[in-house]
Amino acid sequence: MAEVPYTTIRPALLTADSFAQLSSSDFALGATLSPRGNELAVHTQLFRERPSKTPGRSEAKAPSLSNKDAVWMAKWGFTPTSAVKLYGDSYVTFKHLQVSARQRQDEGIPFESSQNIELLHGYTEMYMENVQAYIDQLGMEENVDLESYEHWTTVYVTLGLFQTLLTPQSGLMTGLVGEELLLWLNVNFVAPTSEQARQYAHKEKPWLEDGFWDYLTRATVRGLWKGASHFFSILSSHPSPILRRIAPQLVKTLESHPRSTSYGTEQEFFSAHSRWSDSVRTLRRELQLLNKTEGQGDWREGLEDLVGILEGKQDIISKVCSEGEGATGWREAIAVWGIWVRPDFKRQDLPDTLALINDTLPIDGSYADEAAQAALVSQQLKRFLHNSTRQNPWLGAHIADLMENMDMTVYDTPIVDDDEEYEDETNVPADALTLRDVLIMEYAEQILHADPGSWQIEFDYLAACGDVGKARLGAVLSRLAVDVEDDNAVDRSKEISVLLDTREDRMDEEVIEGEKSLARLTGMQRVQKLVEVCKDYALWEEMETLCRVVARLLIQRRRYGDAIAYSIYAKDFKTVSRISDLLLEEYIVRGRDEFIQLVNTVPDVSDVLLDSPTFHLGGMSSLAMTSFRNRLAFLERYAAFHKDFRDGKKKDAASGLMNMLNSDLVPKWWWGVILIDAAGLCNEDEMWFEESDAYDLLRHVEEIYIRADQGCAPDYL
Repeated sequence: MAEVPYTTIRPALLTADSFAQLSSSDFALGATLSPRGNELAVHTQLFRERPSKTPGRSEAKAPSLSNKDAVWMAKWGFTPTSAVKLYGDSYVTFKHLQVSARQRQDEGIPFESSQNIELLHGYTEMYMENVQAYIDQLGMEENVDLESYEHWTTVYVTLGLFQTLLTPQSGLMTGLVGEELLLWLNVNFVAPTSEQARQYAHKEKPWLEDGFWDYLTRATVRGLWKGASHFFSILSSHPSPILRRIAPQLVKTLESHPRSTSYGTEQEFFSAHSRWSDSVRTLRRELQLLNKTEGQGDWREGLEDLVGILEGKQDIISKVCSEGEGATGWREAIAVWGIWVRPDFKRQDLPDTLALINDTLPIDGSYADEAAQAALVSQQLKRFLHNSTRQNPWLGAHIADLMENMDMTVYDTPIVDDDEEYEDETNVPADALTLRDVLIMEYAEQILHADPGSWQIEFDYLAACGDVGKARLGAVLSRLAVDVEDDNAVDRSKEISVLLDTREDRMDEEVIEGEKSLARLTGMQRVQKLVEVCKDYALWEEMETLCRVVARLLIQRRRYGDAIAYSIYAKDFKTVSRISDLLLEEYIVRGRDEFIQLVNTVPDVSDVLLDSPTFHLGGMSSLAMTSFRNRLAFLERYAAFHKDFRDGKKKDAASGLMNMLNSDLVPKWWWGVILIDAAGLCNEDEMWFEESDAYDLLRHVEEIYIRADQGCAPDYL
């Protein structure tokens, strides 16, 4: 029998008794998966219907559970601390890029300008630093997660190829690309290795060792022959007199090989390369003069491959890139093409060249990194973004953002043409989202949402995605757990990489410190930040919901002053009245001193209204405002009365009590308590009430008795 997958939710939703009640009812627990994030909503739902006693009608027995109407929200997934650090570092880079983009737009800097590309090269470099720091940290862990280590290494490689092809350091997209691709190859796919060099260095006759000629051809095709110069020179002592004669010519030809980076202009390089090609042809003639059997099975094949590389023979290049230790197939071939086959190799030549290479060195699309890199080289931007996201959501989101900053906008429409280079905006639906927005929102909701401490990061990513991102931000905010206590908060400030401290030359110091401070938000600081987010993005309904929830939590913790403020923010005046009643109950249960202390925490209503983010929107009726103002004014006066009484200011206490009664601030159901308080002053040796005040007290007592006899006692007692 196949094992059924299951998920355990902690803490348990139901106790054993509640589960038994649920099992015996007609209801069961149901679950709904979020279509975007890693969330699960658990709720009760009708499981079966009982036979109906009335034809055409069915009746179901509801479970006798106190929380049967609740919906429990649960998440799965775990974000390691090291990954949180990566997300925090790259978030700082992302946010600064958004600010920089707005500044460049205001300054009128064209997308295609070298200045813009140079800036984006710097941001790509920052992302690469973020990833490299994460890789280094994974490598230093006691139990290295090899799968994660290798995965993020491939992410770094793809990001490096993107930087090489689309954001070159020079800012120029029209120059020769051969040397840049070769550098990318040698940095990320190291071959030949230093271990191979050491293996042959201790041999008197290294040419007798297996793989020796493969080592020389790999070093040559990678442009690293200088590192293997010792082994080229040692060929001069080979037993074959022919090889001893040809070896110095080979070394001389290699030494004179022109590299484009050594010349000021392309024309100078082409002229030098043309002259050098003459020496290669001379070397070839030397080989052609040899007997066909000369050196066969010994050195002939290796020498033929070396000269074939210098000649730029495509079949030899393909052979070397597909065989031997360190061969990386089509990626190696495309990277060395501009060194040996096409000295005039430029970015516009990449798609056709890759198609030619793929005839003998195919792409394995089952590997996401290989598929993404091939699409990038082929300049199929939409396919590149899809495959880079398949490789890693973080990668796809940030590369899409960089591309949009280069005016390479790609829309979220089906891929219909393998050869498409850019979107034809005339065929894009009006309501289509850019793929950049889609990928950033997916990254925010799936990856960042797994870590509750990354909520601020998630918000800023969503907010960077226009109106749709703003709407999703509101949905995420409405599901975000809030707490008004600071004790349970986690300080993530240490998880922001030290890279932040080394970017003074690229990022404003205030921006860095501001981003670090986000990690320290806890408890009510976090609540206040959420309110600010709602205000910044005009999420008024979400703000009112948030304030209602916060007010309820504050009431549970007897923080009535703050609860009143947040209730006013939510325009929830019924809760303000309820808090007023709770404060009066505090007086009954806990006594005068506790009551005075709690009332002293109640803020000034005028100040609260001015601070309210939603006050300018209206919606507060004058009747409602007058009602809750009167309730709060009564609490303030009643607390002042008890303070005067406690401090021995009996005359002031008596005067304050009568002012309350005569101003109609005292709720009628509290008259009895007020009269008892007045009785405390009447028992003194000295009379603190005026004669008219005494008659007013008696009038209130009489009204209570009369109304009670008429059946209205609950209104007064």
